[in-house]
Amino acid sequence: MQRLLGIVMVLSLPQLSNAIDTADVFHNSNSIFYVNPSFGEIKLKVKKGSVTDAQVIINSDSIKMEIWYRNGDFDYFAARLNKFDTTATYHFILKNKEDSLIFPATDEFKPKVPLFTPPAWAFGKIYYSIFIDGFYNGVLTNDPEEKAIWGTEPENWLSYGGDLKGILRKIKYIDSLNPNIIILQPIFSASSNHKFNPKDYASIDSCFGDTMDLKNLIDEIHERDKKIILSVIFTHTGIDFPAFVDVVKKGEGSKYTEWYFIKSTPIKTSPPNYECWRSDYRFPKLNLRNPQVTNYLIGFLEYWKHFGFDGFYIGEDEKIDADFILTLRSHLKTKYPDILLLGSDGRFLNGNGFDGSPNRNLVDILIRYFVKNTITTSEFDNLLRKMFFFNPPQVNGMGLINLSDYNKRILAEAEPSIRKNLCAFIFTCIGSPVILYGDEIGLSDYKPLNLGSFIWNKNNQNRDLLKEIRQLIEIRKTCTQISSNTFFSLYMNDITKVYAYDRGGLIVVLNSGDKQSFVELPAWDGLYLDIISGEKLTAYSQKLRLSINPKSYRILRREI
Repeated sequence: MQRLLGIVMVLSLPQLSNAIDTADVFHNSNSIFYVNPSFGEIKLKVKKGSVTDAQVIINSDSIKMEIWYRNGDFDYFAARLNKFDTTATYHFILKNKEDSLIFPATDEFKPKVPLFTPPAWAFGKIYYSIFIDGFYNGVLTNDPEEKAIWGTEPENWLSYGGDLKGILRKIKYIDSLNPNIIILQPIFSASSNHKFNPKDYASIDSCFGDTMDLKNLIDEIHERDKKIILSVIFTHTGIDFPAFVDVVKKGEGSKYTEWYFIKSTPIKTSPPNYECWRSDYRFPKLNLRNPQVTNYLIGFLEYWKHFGFDGFYIGEDEKIDADFILTLRSHLKTKYPDILLLGSDGRFLNGNGFDGSPNRNLVDILIRYFVKNTITTSEFDNLLRKMFFFNPPQVNGMGLINLSDYNKRILAEAEPSIRKNLCAFIFTCIGSPVILYGDEIGLSDYKPLNLGSFIWNKNNQNRDLLKEIRQLIEIRKTCTQISSNTFFSLYMNDITKVYAYDRGGLIVVLNSGDKQSFVELPAWDGLYLDIISGEKLTAYSQKLRLSINPKSYRILRREI
């Protein structure tokens, strides 16, 4: 019997008649997938069925490797070790019934990857993301001249009047939700409600308040033992940004032409003759390879860090210059080793880039299964296991699971009957769940770049959903194994649409079907507590039998 990512399977290996061919064995000491010192993992890829036993010998210690994943062509062996550093040396001993092989035959492997160590305080934690304009209007005197009536449908970039003091006045509400980390969306001066088109990186938009309001908010969040990070738009500016205005006025004579990607002068906006974010002329892209731009932007991060931010999210373009990310990381991590650096570009999660980014692959899988219902339960499981295996553990644990972003509210698009199961999965899954303000109460009004205004009238809130999310947050924070990378598939049924998985002694069962279902799960013998209903169940002969209602979930904790 072999445990494969939590599924007990019987392996039928073909009869081996040939020696192990080194051409059928692959390992790359330059890849964090194959050698991950910070997390103590080493992997090896071999032709399927060519190897029955594998060991890694590291610093004279021998560790047995197991098959963690397999596809149609390859077996992937892996070993979980204690953390090691890049001075370690290692090789492999491979065997089958007829042959054995030392790999490599001469010399040894040595890790040639950077140590990827995101801040431990952020691993697998819960975020609450706030667009200030739509959260709460705490001070009417700083509202823009033209604004939308609170509670009306969002319209273009029209402001609602929310501000920093509004967040401070509702801090008890945020505390009742109890996230670990607050994401404060852009605060810089800009002509929009979302502030994704910055005019000035040196000042807070006057409609939001001033630096004293910001400092008071940060201090209050820290007083509640929470962290706060600032979302910063560095990939582009607004068209009223002074450097871009200078290019518009002076054309090729401007000293800022190299700050942007200008194709020709004079500047035209319809169509734009310069590179833009979202192909929108109002977001001219910055040239992050320009040393002047790099120094200018990093200088402002230093300035805002002094207010007490615990980290930054650099967004929202999905492609950010790699050299810029490396320079930014090197500069900030040298001075602030425990700072959290998140970004919208997930290509450089390897120790030389961001600590984490949105896990768009996971969100896509969730949409296909829970929202659009276009994949089966077994396909859902296969996609999950493949993604978790091929991502480094740091990427999985730090990956932001944000069903909502500046463009949409996916939770609002899901059928009401399935929202609880979707939330249950998000809050019990590997990764870092992100709640966008209003998602927890069923806020459904949104437009791209305008996510609407929070509903503070309790009579108009989805109180059942709010209660469910609060309960799931409490479960996640109480059951610390959920923040780990342990994930074993236990059961899947394409007909009943029941799916179950183990998070290290915590079993989650989801029934997304329309009928009550009775399931038998592989489990360690002993007592299990349903931590929502309080029901106690007992597993015998490594089987746990239970029933689950339609469109519902159960979370069972093994009692020691």
